[in-house]
Formats: sequence, structure tokens, C-alpha cells
Amino acid sequence: MKLKLYEVDHDYIQYLKQFDNHVPEMSYTTNNKFVCGVVLMIDSYQYFAPISSFHTPQRTNLIIKDKSRSISSIRFSFMFPAFDEVLRMKDFSLEAPSYRNLLRSELKFCNQHLSDIHKKANEVYKIGSNRKHPLAYLCCDFKLLESKHDEYIQIQIEKETAVAMEDTENEGENHNV
Repeated sequence: MKLKLYEVDHDYIQYLKQFDNHVPEMSYTTNNKFVCGVVLMIDSYQYFAPISSFHTPQRTNLIIKDKSRSISSIRFSFMFPAFDEVLRMKDFSLEAPSYRNLLRSELKFCNQHLSDIHKKANEVYKIGSNRKHPLAYLCCDFKLLESKHDEYIQIQIEKETAVAMEDTENEGENHNV
């Protein structure tokens, strides 16, 4: 399955950041950060990894190149689980032409290196899931984020249910007037 670039709902990111300070900030004054995914599937969890302008090779990232020149990286240590309702596909047409070209180059690289991306995501997931691993301190706590992912979905369901019940009650009151 081809990789795509996504923007992530601000409220979801802020929720995750409460529990793990490795979850990246996504809102910036110029270009907001975005993620690449799905880089990894663990059980029912879809993982997305941020693309960063940082391009120093590390064990937990993959350098994105354009014509052998480093242009950015996929930061697997900061990947997190997300679900469709908090994702919006990146709309390249809203970006300045030069930035749009950079996005296209990054996406092209990602899809040309799918197996490397999946392999690296799996390696880093194992590091971050083993809190005793010497590099775990560099990674999000993936197991914790999975539980917070589920918790966030449950909170959203409860909110929707409460709104639906309130709407039903309001309709009943309107009929009694």
C-alpha cells in the first residue's frame, strides 16, 4: 500500500503530548509538521512518522534524499498511532510552489523505499516498546500511546453520545411547547 502524507488533528496531538513529551509539536507559524503513513501496523494500530527538516543520520531515522542530496528525514522515534478521523491528507495545492516540490520529492522517496521504511519502523518500534533498551529514552512510549489512542477514541464516542442524547432531549422539549 502506498504511503501518503497527512496532517494530524491538533486536539489529538495535544492529548497525546500530555502523556509523552516525545510526541512532536505539529503546529508552527510557517509550515505545520506532517506525517507519513502508514509506516507500521501493529495489531489494529496504524503508525505515522513525522517528516522533519532534520537530516543527520541516526539509528532511529531514515534520511530522505533527492538526487543523492539529503533533504529531510522520517523520525521513527517520534511515530505514533493514529486513526482516520484525526488525519487529513496533505493538500499540496495549498502550498507555495517550492514547498510543493519538496513535498513531492519527499513522498516520491517514501514510496520508492517502502520496504526500508517498514523495516526501520518495526526496528524502532521494538526499541521504543522495550523501555529497558538503551535507546528507548529517545523514543515515544509506543505501548503507552496505544492505550491513549484507545482512550481518546472512547472519549470521542462518549462526547458524540452525549451530544446525541442532548439533541434528542431538546427535540422532546420542543414538541411539548
